[in-house]
Amino acid sequence: MIDYINILLSDFDFKTWQSDKRLQFQFKIADELDRFGNVVQTSSEAAHYQGLDFIRTLSGKCFIKGSIHRFFNAGSNNGNRFSYLDFTEALEELQDFGVIPDKAILKSFEFGLNLPIKEKHLCAKSFYNSIIYRVGEIEKCMCDDGNNLIGKQFITEDTTVKSYDKKQQAALQCSHEIIRYELRFRRMRLLKRFGIVTLHDLTDKDKLIQLFEKRLLKSVNETILLDWKSLPNTNKLPEYQKKRFLNWRNPNWWREKSMTTKVRNRNKISFESLIKNKAKYDIKEILKNKLINEFSSVIASQNFSPSNNTQKNMGTNAGRIVSGKHVGETNMFKRKYCLVCGKDISHLKKDAKYCNDNRKCRDKAYNTKVSQQRKARRTQKQKEILKIINELGTDLMLTRTTNPSRKKLAGIPSRKTSIIVTTNGKQKHYHGVAARFFLKEFEKKKKLNQTNMNDETNST
Repeated sequence: MIDYINILLSDFDFKTWQSDKRLQFQFKIADELDRFGNVVQTSSEAAHYQGLDFIRTLSGKCFIKGSIHRFFNAGSNNGNRFSYLDFTEALEELQDFGVIPDKAILKSFEFGLNLPIKEKHLCAKSFYNSIIYRVGEIEKCMCDDGNNLIGKQFITEDTTVKSYDKKQQAALQCSHEIIRYELRFRRMRLLKRFGIVTLHDLTDKDKLIQLFEKRLLKSVNETILLDWKSLPNTNKLPEYQKKRFLNWRNPNWWREKSMTTKVRNRNKISFESLIKNKAKYDIKEILKNKLINEFSSVIASQNFSPSNNTQKNMGTNAGRIVSGKHVGETNMFKRKYCLVCGKDISHLKKDAKYCNDNRKCRDKAYNTKVSQQRKARRTQKQKEILKIINELGTDLMLTRTTNPSRKKLAGIPSRKTSIIVTTNGKQKHYHGVAARFFLKEFEKKKKLNQTNMNDETNST
């Protein structure tokens, strides 16, 4: 989920790294690009350990750059699933190197998912080759070490969207292919509205959910995709659509500078409507559903307990991960979870609140509700009793009696505490717990009044 971080450590003592035997620092000279695109030669001390570079510049600043996913995998590849729980464990390991997450300032990071492809008619190439156009972005090809095409990336001033064959890129040995879809934030100004500044902010699930819905999933909605295999025969299209389709399938047509945003969006809607109605499948919908399902899996770790904000935003007390509807551009779905055990109940009826495993959760929820109601009534009764005692004091007429209708039960006393309280000529009855609470508080009040009277007598 989170990978290839670049963090600046504030208030950090470099001696912590110098004394660590795992880090062997060497003097390093490298060429880097400044903000104007000019090549600048930099020098620093650097040590590599399990996928991460620990760097100290000549000015004394300390950085960590590299794949936190590889770091968690002890330096191995990053082609498997990297869950929220794995990420938090990796941060705990980083603390052994003196890294304090809320003092680790993010300079850049990647937010993406490895999506397994198990459909027979699709492969990783189907997804990145289907990308025709992204608004206002420069398209570049991605190649492996052998200079073979493995994907595409789309670059703007602040971000890079990547879609590539993860199995080929990482040389994975697995039976199915994997497409990696990610969004790299090269500058952090876009994330200020999400409150993401430090490494610790990436442990906030509310912020990760917003990042997924409003950035990663939105980037798919903004993309125009077409898999040629889904439209094997365009001869059946009406004549007016054939002419327009010739333009829609051409990436250069979408890049025409004379085309306004309004015209481009109108054509995008028409093109995607044609794919939805005429194509065998919609690869854009497949990609979005894969992202939603995978994100739900990686963030819903075993210890997931939504905060109040999450519950408010997602509209449920259970661990709902992604919210929304299959409507228009959003196309997100609702997942429902049992309010007691958190089990996925999306397959049950619309108004279902609990799973149907032997009614255990339903009964537990009912008992909890009854217990809370009983506790609320008891609290209200106690407030009423305290008010009566404080207002009337010694003028209170109190009669202790019993409940004659109580049945005799083995091992249980036959007499139940009951009292009749006379206030302003009216009688109030209290039984059981309420009666015992009344007597206890009434005795406290009598002792307090007696103490006050003795004090006044002694003073005179």
